[in-house]
Amino acid sequence: MKRVDLLGGIILLVLAAFIFLVLSFRSKPATLTNPAVDQTQKSNFNLQPIPTAAENVFNLLLLGTGNPGHEGVGLTDSMIIIHLDIPNKKVALISIPRDLWVSSQKINKVYVSGGFPLVEQTISTITGLSVSKTILVDFNGLTQIINGLGGIEVNVLKTFDDYFYPVAGKELETCGMSNDQLAAINATMSGFQLEKQYSCRYEHLHFDAGPNKMTGETVLKFVRSRHSNQDGNDFARTLRQQAVLIGIKNKLLSLDGLKKAPAFFDKFIRLVRTDLDKQTAVAIANLIINPKDYQISQVRLSITNVLKESTSADHQYILLPKSGNDNWSEIQDYIKKQIN
Repeated sequence: MKRVDLLGGIILLVLAAFIFLVLSFRSKPATLTNPAVDQTQKSNFNLQPIPTAAENVFNLLLLGTGNPGHEGVGLTDSMIIIHLDIPNKKVALISIPRDLWVSSQKINKVYVSGGFPLVEQTISTITGLSVSKTILVDFNGLTQIINGLGGIEVNVLKTFDDYFYPVAGKELETCGMSNDQLAAINATMSGFQLEKQYSCRYEHLHFDAGPNKMTGETVLKFVRSRHSNQDGNDFARTLRQQAVLIGIKNKLLSLDGLKKAPAFFDKFIRLVRTDLDKQTAVAIANLIINPKDYQISQVRLSITNVLKESTSADHQYILLPKSGNDNWSEIQDYIKKQIN
């Protein structure tokens, strides 16, 4: 767990911003990404009752998905819990990896199976935290929010290159190869090794360590990049997502964002989905008096602590609890120790 002391805190500011969003009176309950989804899929989950939250302790779930029309639309590849402990003036940012295997599927598929209610209950079962409110934003929303701020500055932790970032609209390009050449490579290669032969489908990304000014489009590439030899795994992407949250927080503060947040988020209200109601938002806002008093911590579930790598029956890469499939006791104990 990495502890940081930042003015206002990443999570407090994000939470405050979305409280203003809710108070704009335009927030609506969440709906399924695909209204036609088969609700009987809920029966596939072996879920426990949602734990009872302690008084004045709130757990808010932030989800990130692709745009409509994007491959895998509705999959929540970014999942972060904001744990706000007001009595003890603590905030924890808890990242849940998308490949975590729960009840015979990856956790990033739970949202499309049952919307906010099911994903909240599933996360509660896994973590032992009472999660009952969610905010979801897609790629388009993230890009527009950051561009609306005039861009942000992101502190890149590690210099990295990604030579295989996909260019939208070029997914089917043959890159000048003849039919014979295409047949030859398709006969001898498969998977990403095959895809790499279509070099015109990709662009080269490069980020230097240190402060980088980024537009919304650049931020999207930064958080989505996954084919870097230096920084390409999902755990590295989690750190990049957290760095972007810090950049958003810093920009809002530089713009006196706590005063301007109502107008700013009113403009982008339609870019998010949330079941955070006005009553809960007002309650939290009234309890947070001085954000500078709060200690911020970051928690990641990974193979260095409570998870292990594995392969599903249909050959997917997955992550399992070290304590056993669907046994969440060690994860719950680990989170409890980190946030207390």
